[in-house]
Amino acid sequence: MLGRIYRTQAILTTTLLLALMLIFTILFPTKFPTAFNLEHLIIDYSGIVILSAGLTFAMTSGEFDLSIGGVLVFTGVMSVKIMGLVGGNTWFTILVGFIVSLGVGGLVGVFNGWCIVKARIPSIIVTLGTSAVSLGLAYIVSGGRDLSEIPPLLSDTLGFGKLFDIVPYTVLAAVLVVTIGAITLNLTRFGRHCAAVGSNIEAARRAGINVNWVVIRIYIISGSVSGLAGYLSLARFSSTTLAGHAQDSLTALLGVVLGGTSLFGGSGTVLGTAIGVFIPGVLSNGLIMAGIIPYWQYVIVGLVLIVVVYADLLRRRNRGS
Repeated sequence: MLGRIYRTQAILTTTLLLALMLIFTILFPTKFPTAFNLEHLIIDYSGIVILSAGLTFAMTSGEFDLSIGGVLVFTGVMSVKIMGLVGGNTWFTILVGFIVSLGVGGLVGVFNGWCIVKARIPSIIVTLGTSAVSLGLAYIVSGGRDLSEIPPLLSDTLGFGKLFDIVPYTVLAAVLVVTIGAITLNLTRFGRHCAAVGSNIEAARRAGINVNWVVIRIYIISGSVSGLAGYLSLARFSSTTLAGHAQDSLTALLGVVLGGTSLFGGSGTVLGTAIGVFIPGVLSNGLIMAGIIPYWQYVIVGLVLIVVVYADLLRRRNRGS
């Protein structure tokens, strides 16, 4: 039954994405289908794909993580600061920055998980608060300005480099995260535990699953991949982008739901999420080509999210009946 639902959702999501691409190809034949545009579209949304992979785990377990955008910004700021203290344009400096980004993100995840399982605060409240705290700390630590003291080696390699001069390293990182995430969620005991917790948390406890540890690990994963996305953003823009990620959490959430992960927990697919993320991406890209002011993109994304959530609710009701 679940396999049939996953396949149906995957077909619908892929069809919608291809339909949007076809429409914009017809409307803008000299702009949209070019290699330059498609390459930059994929690169632009690789970071969102990485964020969404972590969010998929949280939502599969029936939880939310709305802190991912704030954590992305904060980990980037901390990484720049520590790399500045280490100094030098070396691989060691870059490695330290990488460890700091993932480590700080993981620590935020531990805090989120502890507040949810021990303090019993709803995840949507905890992560909204953590997002605000992370953004606030990012502005405090950076002095309210974007930091650009980044080793040139980081931008030259991870930011703009390509594997075999073909695949951008940013895209490769997203592919690796999606692959590992899909295998973990679908083929491991931990992944099955995530779905079990999301389906019925009390039944999961009675089955002997350590629910608290599952939830904490989920938020460590989500925080760590947010840190990775922050690090990749540094590499690409050669700077922190304090005000450039206001929409990331919403776009990631929309991609996860479009990809087939239920808002109510119990089922999720990382591969579907990766496809779903590019639906708002292609839509945004096409609207820009159409000359529509960027603010309308927020309106459209918000409305699409409401419609998708309502459709998910109807699907669950029909399944229950």
